Amino acid sequence: MKFVLEYPDKVKALILNGGNLNPSGVKRTTQIPIEIGYRIAKRFASKSPDAKRNAEMLGLMVNEPNIEVNALSKITAPTLVICGSRDMIKKSHTKKIAENIPGAKLTIIDGNHFIANKRYAAFNKAVEDFLQTIAPKGDKKYGNHSGNRKAHFKKIPARRYRGFI
Repeated sequence: MKFVLEYPDKVKALILNGGNLNPSGVKRTTQIPIEIGYRIAKRFASKSPDAKRNAEMLGLMVNEPNIEVNALSKITAPTLVICGSRDMIKKSHTKKIAENIPGAKLTIIDGNHFIANKRYAAFNKAVEDFLQTIAPKGDKKYGNHSGNRKAHFKKIPARRYRGFI
């Protein structure tokens, strides 16, 4: 969202997957462990490069983004807002995003925050259906998204969680 707000002429279409405007959009049951992890990683950041990297990443999740709702009305690119039915982002927050981007389409897929990986067939279909509404099949402006869904996204094995430190 920050990119399209800063460089609207560089974006032809926008797909927001599990996005949020600010940290308050994240469910507390998810945000609290992230905040604890951030505090731990921050404490050890001077002693460990891994902890420093984790502190930087978790710091983004704790402190960013900070996008004002009224800024969304400036987005003119065709937009798909997509999330999982059990996403870590509050459903009301996701709906607020979709409602404040002119003409945005909201799609909720059964699953969690990682629907692009875990429910990739449903995710790919939603994305392809959206792309079909903004450009006819084979339109060079948006690329040829003619049906080989596996060419768009494929299942990527989940990486093992390495911890905070």
